[in-house]
Amino acid sequence: MKELVHEIDTIIPLSPEEKERIGHFFSPKVIQKNSFLIKEGQYCNEVFFVKRGMLRVYYSDNNGDEITCYFSRNNEFISSYTSFLTQTPTKENIQALEDCKLFSINRANLEDLSQEIPKIQIFRRVIAENLFIAMERRISMLQSATAQERYERIIKENPKYILNIPQQYIASFLGITPQHLSRLRKKITR
Repeated sequence: MKELVHEIDTIIPLSPEEKERIGHFFSPKVIQKNSFLIKEGQYCNEVFFVKRGMLRVYYSDNNGDEITCYFSRNNEFISSYTSFLTQTPTKENIQALEDCKLFSINRANLEDLSQEIPKIQIFRRVIAENLFIAMERRISMLQSATAQERYERIIKENPKYILNIPQQYIASFLGITPQHLSRLRKKITR
């Protein structure tokens, strides 16, 4: 729980009493590798904090191909945010790439926490803004960078991805085929 409280405290300074209260609203959750936190068509009623592990968010296109949107790692929040905010079925799947330890808060508890500690609303806004920024960067990357530039950016910004994530998921995230990724890797390692 201390990682969760620390993450919130870095954005909005919390009193010792507020730090203790936050823990009462979140529940621990464990999810095994390859299991799903949520599947397409379900309603997302929770936001999760990743204490340990890595998850992948993806959807399936009209051809049934999986399109990876992003990965979530330690000390990050994850949810099917559109479903959470609009209370509509999600189009996304969230799958554990490793065994994960999480803390979850459901919609009602998040509202209660926000009432009890009003500055949590600032934290919620910052999380939403960060999600928007990440999605904007991803769209820009896919539209303006070459496949090689996208791959080099991942190597530079997230080298753990290359080591810990199956290559077909990396390729999907980059918007290329696994075969193209293999060619890029050979080209770059020469």
